[in-house]
Amino acid sequence: MRGTKPAMRLGAALCAMMIMVTGCDTTNQPQQSETENALPARVQPGALVAGGSTVVAEFVHNKWIYLPAASVVNAPSTFQTVDVSATGEVAATTPGNGDTLTGGSSGSALWLYQRGWRPVVIQSDANVQVHAFAPDGSLYAATDDGQLAGLWKRTNKGWTQVPGTAQMGYITSILWSPKGTLTVVSIPDNGATTIWQQIGQKWIALGGENAPFAGDTLTIQWSPSGQLTVGSSGHGAFAYENGKWRPAGGVPTPISDVQQIGWSPEGNLYVAGHTSGSTGLWELSGGHWHEVNGLGQAVGHDKIREFGWSPQGVLTVSDGTACQLFQLQSGRWVCIWNKTKASDPDALPPYFAWSPQGTLVCDGGDLGGLWQENANDSWTLIGGNQSPFRGQRNVSFTWAPADSTMS
Repeated sequence: MRGTKPAMRLGAALCAMMIMVTGCDTTNQPQQSETENALPARVQPGALVAGGSTVVAEFVHNKWIYLPAASVVNAPSTFQTVDVSATGEVAATTPGNGDTLTGGSSGSALWLYQRGWRPVVIQSDANVQVHAFAPDGSLYAATDDGQLAGLWKRTNKGWTQVPGTAQMGYITSILWSPKGTLTVVSIPDNGATTIWQQIGQKWIALGGENAPFAGDTLTIQWSPSGQLTVGSSGHGAFAYENGKWRPAGGVPTPISDVQQIGWSPEGNLYVAGHTSGSTGLWELSGGHWHEVNGLGQAVGHDKIREFGWSPQGVLTVSDGTACQLFQLQSGRWVCIWNKTKASDPDALPPYFAWSPQGTLVCDGGDLGGLWQENANDSWTLIGGNQSPFRGQRNVSFTWAPADSTMS
């Protein structure tokens, strides 16, 4: 899942999945004839699942299998994000205002695939987009319009409000800690961005309303040791220690607008922003912040879209200035994706992720589509000319968990 924000939220089927499709069909429109009479109920374990401007599909057995609407009525379009539960259920978000459920496309912002796309409606409110699957596959959601208070859980009896959440105000994100603690970010009536955690049957506001990042947009991560860490849009990075929020590492963050945080294989904290006022990729080690530099082309000095580490531990950066992907290899920045560049019309840096098998996949930036890196350092369009995402920008993608309990 992409990056909601950022990014956005992983078997054996994947090995076959990553063999490229070849063919002469150059159409960019979904071909649904093979699935119209037998719509899949859920995606297959380990499958690559992607959503674009017109379709969501899974890539298995060397081809894209579409997840179409059951009918043209209320069929969603313009998919923004996709994610998959532990049981293979697919959720997708689209833009929409919830008032066209009976008359057109994209009536609801959140859709669930159940042999066709079905809009999520909670207590007659269809303005739903904030959501997350729990580790057991349960779905939690909150409405976007502020008209329906609290956090809601889908049960066999329908949507039920989670006790103690009505006072949270406008909920912006739902997460789980590595130990499965339900965590919610919201903006209560006082306007102070607050992080809540469910401890037993009670909800605790971490740090209270006087948190140093109050009012900011937050990015949440947990350290390898399980410490809650927050990147804020205006005050840097903080860690929750002994009931209080403190600057990460005990020292102020060198950039204020932190839009991504992550830990290196060595366990060091990295932060980056994606605005001209928050330049550089920074590492916290030895009690000090250090800007990450390398020989060759200057990388990471402005507008970093994403960073991460390969399964081999190689730092990888999507640089918003060059609109290319780079890796820090033996102290030198090496360009590994050069199919796009800053001089392109509507230049856009790629978003990337590794498959559970370790294959690097990116969304092609302004080139569009979904691409995989090959062993010889070349790139191949996944699905070739038969890909429904060929030429589409901002394709959201993820992998279904490889869980033998999935049907």
